[in-house]
Amino acid sequence: MSDINGPKPVPSHTSSSSILFLNRCVEQIFTDILDPNTPLFKPNVVILGESYPEFKAILQEARQNNYQQILPTLIAGLQFILGREAYENKDLESTLYHYRRSLEYWPSALAQGDLEMLSRPDLDTILPNQFIEQMGGILFHVGLCFISLAQSNTSAEKNINWQEAKIYFEQCITVFEKANRPDLVSKFIGELGEVLRHLEDWETLQKVAQKAINLHISYGSEAQLAQDYGFLAEAALHESKWAHANQLAELALAIQGQSIYDDPMSTSTESHNPYLYLLAESKQEFQQWQTTVNQLEEALRKSNVEDDPKGYLKILTALHKLYLDQDLYTQASRLKEEKIRIEYQYGLRAFIGVRTLQPQSHPNHKQQSIALEIENSNRLKDVHTLLERIQNPDNKLIVLQGESGVGKSSLLNAGIVPMLLEQRSRNPSIARPILLRIYTDWLREPNPKTWNLNPVLNLLKQNDQNQIPTVLIFDQFEEFFVVCQQLEQRLPFYEFLKESLMLTSITVLLCLRTDALHYLLECAHRTNLEDIIHSEILSKKVIYGLENFTVSQAQTFIQNQIERAQFKIEPDLMSQLLRDLTVDIDRIRPIELQLIGTQLQAHDIQTLNQYEQLGEHPKQKLLEHFLDEVIRDCSAKNERTAIKILYGLTNEQEHRLLKTSKELAEELDTEFSKIEPLLEVLVEEGLILHIPDIPDDRYQLTHDYLVALVRHQKGERLIARLELERDKAQRKIIEEKPNSFVNRAIASVLRWINTD
Repeated sequence: MSDINGPKPVPSHTSSSSILFLNRCVEQIFTDILDPNTPLFKPNVVILGESYPEFKAILQEARQNNYQQILPTLIAGLQFILGREAYENKDLESTLYHYRRSLEYWPSALAQGDLEMLSRPDLDTILPNQFIEQMGGILFHVGLCFISLAQSNTSAEKNINWQEAKIYFEQCITVFEKANRPDLVSKFIGELGEVLRHLEDWETLQKVAQKAINLHISYGSEAQLAQDYGFLAEAALHESKWAHANQLAELALAIQGQSIYDDPMSTSTESHNPYLYLLAESKQEFQQWQTTVNQLEEALRKSNVEDDPKGYLKILTALHKLYLDQDLYTQASRLKEEKIRIEYQYGLRAFIGVRTLQPQSHPNHKQQSIALEIENSNRLKDVHTLLERIQNPDNKLIVLQGESGVGKSSLLNAGIVPMLLEQRSRNPSIARPILLRIYTDWLREPNPKTWNLNPVLNLLKQNDQNQIPTVLIFDQFEEFFVVCQQLEQRLPFYEFLKESLMLTSITVLLCLRTDALHYLLECAHRTNLEDIIHSEILSKKVIYGLENFTVSQAQTFIQNQIERAQFKIEPDLMSQLLRDLTVDIDRIRPIELQLIGTQLQAHDIQTLNQYEQLGEHPKQKLLEHFLDEVIRDCSAKNERTAIKILYGLTNEQEHRLLKTSKELAEELDTEFSKIEPLLEVLVEEGLILHIPDIPDDRYQLTHDYLVALVRHQKGERLIARLELERDKAQRKIIEEKPNSFVNRAIASVLRWINTD
């Protein structure tokens, strides 16, 4: 380290031609280092080739002359090259000395690691982009030096040097990002991953690896992409996500080009492939995990929920956690829904969220009765009124209307239908309910020629001839108008409705949103329907409106529900809750009440103080928790995709869109098989309706109320649209590289992990 005290000055000076030669050599070395396609470290002699001996001689002369007549930027480059020479000779102390001397010639803020300076608008006048990139290269080399120190030091010093390497690599990445060089970020980011692996910072490693995947798909190589998935596999392994680690290790091997059918349990010393070791370890742990799952599932089969519901729920909870820990989110979602159903059934859950109420089952009884929520909300009178209308032969057509989320489907499914069935079991003269969703079973697509309505009409005629009173119930009938947007598509059903109502023993109940009522005028006009029902189509005799809860009704409902579930809400919190939930002066939306109620119980919020600790807008915060919880149930690696699916089912006018699986897959630039498990989770958890259809199933948000929640509730929601556009651009890049490794790896990449 002869430069520490500076060389003794000599009379001669370095010539202009020699300085020019040194400049060219420094530029040549930096050009090689900053080439995205060169190795991470190539010796100076290899880069300079035949020029190396002359370079060494002139450099020695310049040092003897104390770098006279040489600009600071060139001195910085020469000090850097001297550091590389020392690194090759394993003189790490000298290496760091020269690298730090090199950094001293940069602006002091940058030399001290203050990278915020790179955001200054006048940066170009302070430091040209070329020198910014060179500084990034120097920072990377400092990180390499600290790695070598960590590998050669005692255990006490290892961690310090790994931490130093992490800091310099992170600064290097930041510099290249500021310089808008993603290709160089792609080149150097792998070493940061290696450092994080040694530091066992698994959470940060996962984020860095996911970022690297995006970069390496566009700029990298097979080896880099395999390394990224190896990092993810190891992070998953240390988080005890063995199934996920197993999948990622297989993917790393597949991208690397090694068969995943090689025996991963082999201990042969011929193979030192780290991905094989990861695969072997994950398989071994996964086998132990599977043994535990099998034991719990066997215990579940031997348990009787009716005899010991709480014991049964404990097993379900344990299984759910095991599946969720392994990112087996579809299986976890099914268990979660079964757990919620049982808790609801046995009075352990006060609120049901966005899910439609179901008839109440009683242990050891086959008969189902109306849900307690119908009674607790004082809506039993609505059920009785509608039953009276159904039994009155003068009421051929009944229209149940109300806003989205007001509880129409719940009133049908958990009130009217079970009560009709219960009464009919004692009295055959009571109407037999046939509950239909307009698209299931017999109405397949918006093409009247394929509807095949005749079998349904023939069944109704047969019931009529046998004097079997029947009420044909169409739930969520507004969906018919969403799909059948042309009048010629709707007319065949209007005729079917007319012929059905002409039958003496048949009553029709249409359940639809208020904003779709005007279509009934069209139906009546086209079929002279009012002559058959002997009433105006929008008269009070036909229309029955279901309103949002009154404040008093909501308070009674909450009190009854929490008493049943043995959950307490203090009076002050009850009062504030009712104020926060009130809309339209004195009304409360049932769906919002249910959502907030589920979150209060889930977070055990019983006092006003706990509620206010959520922040300035506690109700909104709880709604955020609800949506975030569902998205998390799709697995952390799929959160962005889940958001994009939900976002894609809405539009700027804040309408619910009805889309086929094919349309959703095209918008996300992927195959349906990739989003199918996420759709399954979102359907299970009540956010999305699954409407079987031909040729493609259709999907829709369950409530209009959810549209604003998805689009505007959190900043992350708005990112979804931008990421959809980004995904399309990325797909274009991939298509423009047909001969690269990407086409061979991309199917596997998208199969196992979403790179968001």
